[in-house]
Amino acid sequence: MYFSAVEGFRNPSDADREFRELRRRAYGPDPDISVDPPALARLRELEAANRADVNSLPVAPASESAAHSEAPADAASIEHPVPKWLRLGPLAGALVLAGGIVTTTLLLTAPRPEATLHPTGAAADDQVRVMVSLGEPSPLMIEPSTLRGYGSYLGLEIWSGVNAFDSPCLLAVHRARGNYSEARCAPAPADLIMDVSSSGDGFEGFEGRAGDGIIRFILRDDTVDAYVYLIPEAD
Repeated sequence: MYFSAVEGFRNPSDADREFRELRRRAYGPDPDISVDPPALARLRELEAANRADVNSLPVAPASESAAHSEAPADAASIEHPVPKWLRLGPLAGALVLAGGIVTTTLLLTAPRPEATLHPTGAAADDQVRVMVSLGEPSPLMIEPSTLRGYGSYLGLEIWSGVNAFDSPCLLAVHRARGNYSEARCAPAPADLIMDVSSSGDGFEGFEGRAGDGIIRFILRDDTVDAYVYLIPEAD
């Protein structure tokens, strides 16, 4: 097999273990060899050596091959079998590498939040509690004791809470007008997304930002991500 082409090992089992480990990293669950170029190169070297050793085996005459096909397998073939899929090693490795490149590209091109809001630890004051309890401009059924603040962003105070149906909710409070500009609830495990428009509910524009559009707030496990989508005003 590939032992004759592997250098630096006193015991062939060391090379065997290395080959098995590299194959596991390339073709097993959770492959990671695509981000380890030296390991990938070493795997290619061992696969090439293995193929060379296999191809160099003498070919027995047809009559002898037929006779041997009925004979029991010897100990060496049982101990070190050559998987048929091993010849597909380079192709499988290329597919793994391509998959890693695609995943990395998607991560790099995915939209990034303009801000990530963290819990402030501040308790809701009377104005926010009354606003939630009275349900202005519409009933929310959020339990005031569950309110959790994430600070202000572009003139909006962001709060989370839990409603009477045990669903998480997001709330954008416009304190100057004494109401909330937007509120959304969604049963877990659905994504909780709240879009706040720059116009509506007597509220025009975002603090310090020109243009018309929305801010999208998404509740994560312990944070709120903010994405700003504005159309610049014409000059």
